[in-house]
Amino acid sequence: MDKIRALRYFKRVAELSSFSAVAKEFDVPASSISRRVRDLEQSLGVELLQRSTRQVEVTELGKLYYSMVTEAIRQLEQADELVSQTFEAPSGLIRISCLPSYGEQHLTPLLEQFAQYYPDIVFDLHYSDDLTQLGKDPVDIAIRGGYAPDEHVIAKRLSQNEFSLTASPEYLSSLGQKLPLGKQAIETAQALQYRGPRGPIDWYYLTDGQWEPLKLSTHLISNNGKALLTAALNHRGMFCVPSWSICEHIDSGQLVKVPTEGKVSVSPGGDIGIFLLYERTRYQIPKIKLCVDFIYTNLADKE
Repeated sequence: MDKIRALRYFKRVAELSSFSAVAKEFDVPASSISRRVRDLEQSLGVELLQRSTRQVEVTELGKLYYSMVTEAIRQLEQADELVSQTFEAPSGLIRISCLPSYGEQHLTPLLEQFAQYYPDIVFDLHYSDDLTQLGKDPVDIAIRGGYAPDEHVIAKRLSQNEFSLTASPEYLSSLGQKLPLGKQAIETAQALQYRGPRGPIDWYYLTDGQWEPLKLSTHLISNNGKALLTAALNHRGMFCVPSWSICEHIDSGQLVKVPTEGKVSVSPGGDIGIFLLYERTRYQIPKIKLCVDFIYTNLADKE
């Protein structure tokens, strides 16, 4: 029995609770995954997984075993990768997870430049708002918006993530409201609302030093920034959007920042930003170090 391979299969089955999902990830039949894990159980003399027609669950002993072998597997994989790249040109796969709008506007063009310098590196790009746990999810580098994470990773700020209430001049004029807009005027206007992993993102209004949620008159909800931008450019409402994502439209005059009596934000009272996240141990691997340094050098707000 190839115990290292069996351990890797068991680790992912324990995390995904699915033989078929793990089989797809490793590109092998599900029966091979199940057989390898069964061999591992027989060699240990214990049941690590409880199998049924509907789901796979980790037993109590399985959870204990998982907690003990996970770090060892991760260190082994990192050691293999580090040594294999020490004496050759950087190559292989780099898995990056990034919030969609930032990835499309900033990361994708930058990685095209990177690929010209290091053509043997292959990128697996996952653009999603879903949260990523480095060290557990199959991701080498993550770019996320929000607060600096508390987890045990390196977090480098790339930029601020200030939100602005924005609309087209035509829509703003159609409201027939005196500027700057007050809370009531904002609540009666058509809102273009972003849907995050946990549902539509609320807007907040700062009044007398207190943040209050706005009762929006929502006209469109989408988890796609381009859909909201298109609606705004077509004068269908206003949206609360990261300033970095609309610079060219502000410069062209297609969109304007809406003057308001009080501040409007989706993240009241916090210092939020765009962060580049990676594990310290993986940074030792040449291809990861090169990529992290390239992203930070080119995207970090030098101000």
